[in-house]
Amino acid sequence: MKWYTLARRCAQLSVLAVFCMLPWINGVGFGQIRGSLFSLHFFGLPFADPVAALQVAAEGMMTAGALLWGAVCSLILALLLGRVFCSWVCPYGFLSELLYNLAGRRNRPKAVAKRETASTQHAVAFAAKGCLFLAGLSLAIFLEYPVLNVLGMPGELSLIPVLVWQGAGALFLLWALALPAAALVLEAISGKRLWCRYVCPQSVLLGAAARCLPAKAPGLRIGWTATQCSCRGEVPCRAACPLQLNPRRPDGPERRDCTVCGECLRACESRGGALGWRVFHRQAERPEE
Repeated sequence: MKWYTLARRCAQLSVLAVFCMLPWINGVGFGQIRGSLFSLHFFGLPFADPVAALQVAAEGMMTAGALLWGAVCSLILALLLGRVFCSWVCPYGFLSELLYNLAGRRNRPKAVAKRETASTQHAVAFAAKGCLFLAGLSLAIFLEYPVLNVLGMPGELSLIPVLVWQGAGALFLLWALALPAAALVLEAISGKRLWCRYVCPQSVLLGAAARCLPAKAPGLRIGWTATQCSCRGEVPCRAACPLQLNPRRPDGPERRDCTVCGECLRACESRGGALGWRVFHRQAERPEE
């Protein structure tokens, strides 16, 4: 297991463990970490789900100042590091990835779409999420209720331990888990990361922020060096990507969609190491063949 995979698994498991224990930890007086993945205070630093904060701001609530500042902090991290939240922190992303590794890899078709077709598919998927996000935001303004929070898998799952701590009944807990469970079942059947790719409203703002990083500005990237690439007519890095992105691009995988999980790097290391972590952008020497 590569160091970055080990680090990512440790981060994901740590997040799960912390939120599972957090209500009881807060109950004994430890308040340095408090809240949920909708709004979290981490040793004095505020972080917030940008979608939740935007809904509150759009409803015209004047108490949204701290929440908006937390959203700004989250978006700055996405700008500099990409969508690391999705593959390093998000509880649903962790469960979805586990199912994908068990079922998705087995069911994945052998043929990989051409670059142009794949690029169009990802653009359509992001547009679908964007439309859902705008529709939900409009409905939130009309109803004066944050309806998109229902689709906020990270926040909803991080609230489950709170419900347990408060003594919620079994039926209420089953209702709270119904949507995540249904989404995971569909992904297990299809062998694809459907929610993250086509639905997740949080990924819209995080992806938009990640894409805003200027080409010459410092920030975490996965880059492709064409002259080191030994693959001809095959794309093991794309096959390894849980979202079926194409890392063999002059700029590396699209930052809007890439979750910086590093799976493509693992597939590439035994084939010349053309993919690697980068802080500064470096143009590839030649286009993909």
